[in-house]
Amino acid sequence: MGYKLIAIDMDGTLLNSKQKVSQKNIQAIQEAKSKGIYVVLCSGRAYDGIIDSAKILGINESDQYMICYGGSVIQNYDQEVIYQRTLKNENCEEIARFLTNKKIHYKFIDNTGTLYQSYQDWIEKHMLNPKLGIVKVLLKTRKHKLPEVLKLVHEQYDSDYFVVQTSEKELEIFPKNVNKGNALERLTKYLKISPKEVMAIGDYDNDMPMFKTAKFSVAVDNAIPKVKQLSDAVVADNDHDGVAEAIEKYVLE
Repeated sequence: MGYKLIAIDMDGTLLNSKQKVSQKNIQAIQEAKSKGIYVVLCSGRAYDGIIDSAKILGINESDQYMICYGGSVIQNYDQEVIYQRTLKNENCEEIARFLTNKKIHYKFIDNTGTLYQSYQDWIEKHMLNPKLGIVKVLLKTRKHKLPEVLKLVHEQYDSDYFVVQTSEKELEIFPKNVNKGNALERLTKYLKISPKEVMAIGDYDNDMPMFKTAKFSVAVDNAIPKVKQLSDAVVADNDHDGVAEAIEKYVLE
């Protein structure tokens, strides 16, 4: 069965170490798009952090889609939102209290990409604009402290939220069942595409849910070990056109 949608993580996957998209990746994605295949950027970033890459790739059209904020929002490039899930204010207040007591640095991020240093900052803004909502909580710590923080946060919140490590120094808290995989499943239903017609490419913990949703999953060579283990194939790293290799080998051939 041919693929109709390619879901691609950005940081560490599509983007190289200089945060650029290689010419080979651009060419492969444009060729896939020319064959009517959806190319969906799936990122923890906000719209503003995705749009420039989408323009370079030539996929920034109203009939193309992105999954942003780690799966909290699905929208097209006209910024029409087809799905959004946010944290309740009372949940944000409790999370802020817990993290403050544990001396863990955090920021709330709303559905416009605005960052808030405290619950008080957020609630004051929300009172002025009730349409805003918190899509995730970003936690930062020192690399050597991350295992301890991960254990603490997982124990506290796994039953009611989705907690995931997103880098060597960061983890994020989302509403329950909000992740790239569930967002990808929602988007395929919206587009009337079977998960059997989807390929996903990624490198880190937060990409694993979409690996479980897609029929075929590809890890770039710089991916962490457990992502490689879960994947169906491994290609070159993000500095050597791994995305292009995956598309050329498994979609275009």
